[in-house]
Amino acid sequence: MCGIAGIISRRFLKHEFVSALKQMGDTLHHRGPDDEGFFLSGRNGFSFFSGVDTPENVRLSNIIYTSEKDISVADDEYKIGFSHRRLSILDLSERGHQPMCDEQQKVFITYNGEIYNYRELRDELIKLGFHFSSQTDTEVIINAYKAWGKKCLSRFNGMWSFVIYDVEKKEIFAARDRFGVKPFYYYFDEAFFCFASEIKALVHLPFVKTGINQQAVCDFLLNDELEFSTQGLFQNVLELFPAHLLVLNTETFALNIERYYELNKEEEKSFLNYDDQSLIDEIQSKLIQSIRLRLRADVPVGACVSGGIDSGVIAGVLLSELKTVSPDFFSAVFPGNKADESVFAQAVIQQGGTWNCVEPDAEGLWKDLDELIYSQDTPLWSSSTYAQYLVMKKSKEKKVKVLLDGQGGDELFAGYVPYFLSFWNELRRQGNANRLKSEMNLFPGAINFRLREFIKSKTDVKALFSLKKIKNPALRILNNDFISEYHRQPTLRRQYNSLNEHLRAEFCNTRLKLFLKCEDRCSMWHSVESRTPFADDIDLISFIFKIPGNKKMKNGSSKYLLREAGKKFLPEKIYSRRDKMGYLTPHNQWLNSLFTMVREEDFTGIMPYLNPGQFEKQFQRLFSPAGETEHFLAFKILTFNKWKRVFQL
Repeated sequence: MCGIAGIISRRFLKHEFVSALKQMGDTLHHRGPDDEGFFLSGRNGFSFFSGVDTPENVRLSNIIYTSEKDISVADDEYKIGFSHRRLSILDLSERGHQPMCDEQQKVFITYNGEIYNYRELRDELIKLGFHFSSQTDTEVIINAYKAWGKKCLSRFNGMWSFVIYDVEKKEIFAARDRFGVKPFYYYFDEAFFCFASEIKALVHLPFVKTGINQQAVCDFLLNDELEFSTQGLFQNVLELFPAHLLVLNTETFALNIERYYELNKEEEKSFLNYDDQSLIDEIQSKLIQSIRLRLRADVPVGACVSGGIDSGVIAGVLLSELKTVSPDFFSAVFPGNKADESVFAQAVIQQGGTWNCVEPDAEGLWKDLDELIYSQDTPLWSSSTYAQYLVMKKSKEKKVKVLLDGQGGDELFAGYVPYFLSFWNELRRQGNANRLKSEMNLFPGAINFRLREFIKSKTDVKALFSLKKIKNPALRILNNDFISEYHRQPTLRRQYNSLNEHLRAEFCNTRLKLFLKCEDRCSMWHSVESRTPFADDIDLISFIFKIPGNKKMKNGSSKYLLREAGKKFLPEKIYSRRDKMGYLTPHNQWLNSLFTMVREEDFTGIMPYLNPGQFEKQFQRLFSPAGETEHFLAFKILTFNKWKRVFQL
């Protein structure tokens, strides 16, 4: 798990090239404080260099991809450069140093991630005649690429973002994991191709032309969309989307991007006639295997525990199935508040392990807000990111370098309340009136206005989807001209024909990717590796999406299949939960307590995006909200204002 960055130039450059590459590595220090390395290719061939954070044992080793020479003495003219910051997780020796190359020094790589099935692939590659000098998954990627080319990606189970320089092909080959656990951003023009794990490593380079992407601002403030498009809030900084690869010819600068994987769409019928128990047994087996694989590490591994089913299953498997000895568990708690789920987290911890808690509060949020925004590269839509940020900080303090987390469980197994709408709509379209009526009657309660109306209508499902759309409050606050120019329809629809269609839409490059982005930045800011079996175990994910949607909810229960597959690992208190809370904080309560500080904020810089009269008129209601429904708009405006200032835009 690391930070990667690089520059490919069309012409040879000297000091400005090396300076920019070093700057990128320094910016990503938090992603890999254990080691630092550089690879440079110039007029007089290629060289490896060390940095200030390169350990002495690495500098003095005789490994072909290490060097005692410091980057400060690089004095050739260069076209290609890789920077790498290492968080040591597998093979803690000097042989895990990066950038790395093959024995023939024809293939060079900088890589961020974990290929969890690397041991199995290593054995397969050895049988094909490949040699290994380390116990790293990095070397597995190099040899897999040499054996199978870009088709190697189909063999990986895990999370990754890497860049390979193939000397003989004169190509840069880059790829990102299937669902976006690990990040990859780049800048490309007629003179430069630059890439990095985080946007902050790109935007202040002297040759990167950037600014604010107005379309993305509107998407964020109006539609709650952040990085749903390949160009986010920073103009000209692009994201290589999950399940995509990139090939750049280093001579012609021809750039080609293609999708290498697509979540299956036509295979649901294969499990249509399977009985529930057969599916549940297979899911349980795949769950255990996915968690077992993610325990592969040469450092301590812990887990996040929120009190929900997803993290509860992971913790239960660790304790009862995999017999992990006294693992560290980490939670955010809010004593005395309705957002507090500690009673459920405690039910998990009582089975074993050590419980480490953080208690986020409004004062801490305000103190840390600028740093939190900088860590994320973007403004925030919810204060829940702060709770995750503190959990990762606590993990670092306890020297637990790897945490398992349940991110992705809701999108994979149908855990959110709106999924009921798609599930019921699917039953209606299938003409299954009796089951539709039964499922509606068993629904645990009216969660919001639309569902209350829906439940009143009983079997008249169409009534739900003909309800008048509730007006977006942002329409009153934002500048009318700005809205007129940049407003477009949301990426995610309000209505889906089937549950799987809805799940697929949120699993691929939309909502889940956004949550994974927050997870990556929160964990890596504190030099912690977060592992998410529900979001990147391809065997589990592909199996679940082959199951028809009408089998994924049952008896008014969300996450039916996960609930049953994990039943023997879950405390009864969690197994029987029907109150879906999400990852909540006392958001509105915090806004109220911070009102005086917010009132003193200078919002001049974002006034072109706002309707000044309405903003002032609605200010009290915005930043001192009543009720318990999380007020996203106020927090988005506040953090967007701070984001502009933090990044000097």
